[in-house]
Amino acid sequence: STMSTATEEKGSAEDCSKATAAVLVKSEKMPEDTPQCRGYDFNKGLDYDAMFRSFLTHGFQATHFGLAVEQINMMLRWRLSQEKFDPSKETEDMKDPKVRAATKCTIFMGYTSNMVSCGNREVIRFLLEHKLISAVVTTGGAIEEDIMKCYNPHYMGDFKLSGRELRLKGINRIGNLLVPNANYIKFEDWLKPILIDMLQEQKSVTKEVTLSKKEAREIVLNQENGGGFIKECPK
Repeated sequence: STMSTATEEKGSAEDCSKATAAVLVKSEKMPEDTPQCRGYDFNKGLDYDAMFRSFLTHGFQATHFGLAVEQINMMLRWRLSQEKFDPSKETEDMKDPKVRAATKCTIFMGYTSNMVSCGNREVIRFLLEHKLISAVVTTGGAIEEDIMKCYNPHYMGDFKLSGRELRLKGINRIGNLLVPNANYIKFEDWLKPILIDMLQEQKSVTKEVTLSKKEAREIVLNQENGGGFIKECPK
């Protein structure tokens, strides 16, 4: 009986020792260049550049946002002068240091129509207006939403609003945004005559006529509305 008790105590002590060793594993020293987790100190005032840089060490999704900011800044800062001239890929005129210093990164931006439905439309307009992006890859719906907003605004709603009840009132819901049917009707009233004119022109010249050719005559940039507005311009 005494031997049995001693054996049990010994086993219990060994189990406890193993558990302690498993939980309290001795930490290895962190490499000296490992970034420390630290957020932005607003006591130092609001410095947007410093705040965005601090996202890298916030952790969780903020770090991914910080990495995206770094990538975008890298794209904006890049110049061909940072690369060696490659005769196998470049023409002789690209040897000129001034040409290389003036050659920037070609930036394509892709987005779906809901980015124009929401307030990102004004952000995209700013990027295009100040030539921070080179080209846009988007959908027909994004162009439609942009033109619609030139005439009438979208409104704020709620994700919980009943689609059926809104429909009876002639209102459409895009997430937590509200778009009256009148906005779509106004767009169609503007587009239909253009399509009719294009069809007649195409039949008369027996060649394909694109929408962009017609739109180029009628859409100009409007800073106040944050996009293009419809206006009959000299041909």
